[in-house]
Amino acid sequence: MEQKIDVSKIMKKKPVVEATEKVQGRSYTSNATKLLKHLDRLEIIQKGGRPKPVMFHMSPANPCNLTCSFCCFANRSMKEMLTVKQMKSAIDQFHALGVLGMEFTGGGEPTLHPKLDEVIEYAYNKGLKIGICTNGSRLKKVKNWHMLSWVRLGMYSWDEEKPYPYHLEVFEGLDIEISAAYVWDGATETSTNPNITGEWIDSKAKRLASNSYKEENFMKMLAWVEEKKIPCRIAFNAIKPVELVKQDINRIRELIAVHEEQYGKLKYAFLSDFNFKGERRNDNCYMHMVKPCVFTDGNVYVCPSAELAPENNYQVNPEFKICDIDGITDFYNSQVGGVGVSRRHHNCSFCKYSIQNELIDDIVTETRHNEFA
Repeated sequence: MEQKIDVSKIMKKKPVVEATEKVQGRSYTSNATKLLKHLDRLEIIQKGGRPKPVMFHMSPANPCNLTCSFCCFANRSMKEMLTVKQMKSAIDQFHALGVLGMEFTGGGEPTLHPKLDEVIEYAYNKGLKIGICTNGSRLKKVKNWHMLSWVRLGMYSWDEEKPYPYHLEVFEGLDIEISAAYVWDGATETSTNPNITGEWIDSKAKRLASNSYKEENFMKMLAWVEEKKIPCRIAFNAIKPVELVKQDINRIRELIAVHEEQYGKLKYAFLSDFNFKGERRNDNCYMHMVKPCVFTDGNVYVCPSAELAPENNYQVNPEFKICDIDGITDFYNSQVGGVGVSRRHHNCSFCKYSIQNELIDDIVTETRHNEFA
């Protein structure tokens, strides 16, 4: 095993970890295990009823104060933002459809939307569970943290030219679960990301990547989340050929082994590789029936992660639109009549939800002699 990192220079002592067992990673990100907690909704899909999404994502703002080398939205329009009216309309319609929760995410950095607190309060008063993915650099801008169930902090500061602090004091005394995510971005020298190459579709207001990826930063990040006792999913930049993704995953495993050899098993950080498949069974897509995404252009798309496929060119592909914000209710009411009505076909070369799609595929596949499981 190649060992480039001398962890002893990073960590002076083993972090104190009070957890009695290792964090179960599947509890902290989307995966088939979590989908199976919603058998009632899967049964509706199986029987051809009106889909009831479990949740929806919302990208309130495209501006971002960082420019990451792995940004899957690098070709987005930088100034787009949803209006408060648009966001409240989407919340009203999805709430009426029976969704359980909503997640604020990117596009850009959601905490930069000037009316985010107002929209959080509106969703909270509707009874929705609320989560947010943020780079963690502007935590003090949000006042309504007490209304959220969870926050996921992007562990991006470690690789930034000008690292920023995470003001965790804003969460003190609140019933909110703090988790984190780190994106491994190896092989940047072969990257096609316009934030590295400078070859954006529209270069207006675009900047080259502000992060400088180093393996020692990854090791420092591991030490920090373990010390702070913050569950952290270690993801990887999937917008590249499958073989390079596999190489990155193997390197992550090697570095984790280096860390664990000296400091014991990780209690809080975990490799989020359980959603990764190098190939797809077919192009069947059902994610709009589970977790659609409201994007900053005022449209609703099948999922929040289609941009991870390289051919979508670091932007939202208009082919993945299901309706505009004003048409959410009408769209889902029109999906009654069997799985053939609701099933979509999107041949993404990388599908983050391929395992979930295959699970739903199995659920809707007609079988004989069902008394014999």
